[in-house]
Amino acid sequence: MTARSDPAPLPGWLVNQEGPGAAAATQPPGMEAGDDRVRRELARELHDQVVQELTSTLIDLENFKRQPYDERAVADQVNQVQSSLRRTLRELRQLLYDLRDEEAWQPSFMSLLRDFASRYDERTGVRISVAVDGDWPLSIRSAAAKQLERIIHEAVNNARLHGGARSVWVSLLAEADWARVTIVDDGRGLDPYYAEGPGLGIVGMRERALLLGGSVTVERARGQGTLVRIDFPRTALS
Repeated sequence: MTARSDPAPLPGWLVNQEGPGAAAATQPPGMEAGDDRVRRELARELHDQVVQELTSTLIDLENFKRQPYDERAVADQVNQVQSSLRRTLRELRQLLYDLRDEEAWQPSFMSLLRDFASRYDERTGVRISVAVDGDWPLSIRSAAAKQLERIIHEAVNNARLHGGARSVWVSLLAEADWARVTIVDDGRGLDPYYAEGPGLGIVGMRERALLLGGSVTVERARGQGTLVRIDFPRTALS
């Protein structure tokens, strides 16, 4: 008879223990924190990019249904929906690249903003003006560009969807030690609960600003509309 050999003991974090701590015991140290970081990043990206784009498309379609239209108008609307879906697909692909830490070429930050402003105006009729002040660099880190781009997109969508804005002004300012991005619209103004409450959009904006080492301020603009201001160290840009 062949003697039975017992298997080598498993590492402690792989042992499936009984009791309240069993779930935690099945993961290696640090894995839970890493998983939580990935989940939060996915939540931010999916909300700020995919959900916002699809929501805007649905609203555009709903508004289109209420208006008189002919064959040409239907064709134009179909083209707009197709363009929106293509953008969503590109954003999902970019999200996958980012999660894999793959480098993807993209134009300068200013080119991204101007392209976004042009497409948004064409699709929604909301005019976006972009201005650069101070010593804003021609090129910035892709990680910083992504966070700022997402915050700006969120602020512009909020201005249109929640404030009914028709014009939005985006300004970039960089000085010796700090930088600032300001978004002002001509909409109905700030909803205090939305600014201070648990709205996912505002939470995501604040989280992205923290990743830049900065903060977000949301308040009523002078006269009318809403002002969103992101302040962060200049070192985040380079």
